This record gives sequence, C-alpha cells and structure tokens, in this order.
Amino acid sequence: MQTDETDLVLYHVFRADGEEADARNLKSVSVAVDCFEEAGFDVEIRQSSGDAVRNILDEAESIDADVISLAGRKRSPTGKALFGSVAQDVILRSDRTVLLDTTDN
Repeated sequence: MQTDETDLVLYHVFRADGEEADARNLKSVSVAVDCFEEAGFDVEIRQSSGDAVRNILDEAESIDADVISLAGRKRSPTGKALFGSVAQDVILRSDRTVLLDTTDN
C-alpha cells in the first residue's frame, strides 16, 4: 500500500454531545494515530456525537471510503461473538467492506 496515495480518516463518535470532547484526547485514538504515523500515513481525525451507526455510514459515504475499519470494545468471548450493536449494524447496513478488530489491546 502506498502511504502517500492513501487518505486515512480516523473517525470517533461520542455518545453525548460535549463541546469539550476531543477525540485527540482519547488513548485509543492517540495509540492508533501513533501506529499509522509510524507506518508513514498522514492521519486526519474527525469526530461527531449522536447516532454512531448513522454517523459512521454517513461519514464513509461523504468521503467515499473504500473500507470501514472498526475497533471492538473489550468484551467477553460471547460478547465478541455478537460484536455489539454498533459494529453489527454497520456491518449489516453498509455496502462497503467492513473490517472488525476484536482483539484486546
């Protein structure tokens, strides 16, 4: 993959609307950004609040994403098997390729 030919957008949806909320302050976001930047990618961080599924699908459409990649939350083995409602709904409702990482990091 050519890092200079790939637009990478890291998108976080907050559950509640907060003017002080900043995705850049989240550990998961900073770890992901660090990993991508170390691999040579430029990362754009975007955020919103509200309906996560709708917002993720709308954002993917607005940027014409080739792939939606979701990180699952830490869950029990049973919970991982069921993915969770946001991940499951994105997978079922998207016409784009969806990657799901359910590892405990």
